[in-house]
Amino acid sequence: MRLTKKASLAVVAALAAAGIAAPLSLADTERTASGRAVAAADPDLLLPAPQNPRVSDGPYAGFQFCAAPQKPLVTSGSPTLAATLEAVAPPGTVEKPGDHTRPGHQVVYEIEQADGKQVLRKQLVTDSARNANYQVPRGKLTNGEYRWRVRVQDGPADAPWTAWCGFTVRLG
Repeated sequence: MRLTKKASLAVVAALAAAGIAAPLSLADTERTASGRAVAAADPDLLLPAPQNPRVSDGPYAGFQFCAAPQKPLVTSGSPTLAATLEAVAPPGTVEKPGDHTRPGHQVVYEIEQADGKQVLRKQLVTDSARNANYQVPRGKLTNGEYRWRVRVQDGPADAPWTAWCGFTVRLG
């Protein structure tokens, strides 16, 4: 009976070790938007779309995440749109402050009314390879329903767009 318990424990330990090792062995590669495998050491290709799109009503208001159960509500005339670009920086990349040898990524923002009519399309270069922020100029949005999305372009490579983030504008 003791031999059976030891054998069982050995099998459980082996399965646990395999469960930990398998994801680590897959961490060397990512996939581009086209599905092509990218080695971790390939710094010239982009990985999946920006993550965690969010909206801030003002500089001190904090962010409302697009994936929250309620759509973000904007009451100022100049919200900030933001996304995390960690997903597009090649794995293992270390961003050094003040390093201008590799500038930030080109980031494209699109804002539409709920009916699909384009309100704004803006292309910027980020100061950081990790975050993208854009403050919508005053007067561009009026009361109503809107949606926005963002993607990164780096040379000939494009990351896919984020999902649309719906938000409501209610100005005083």
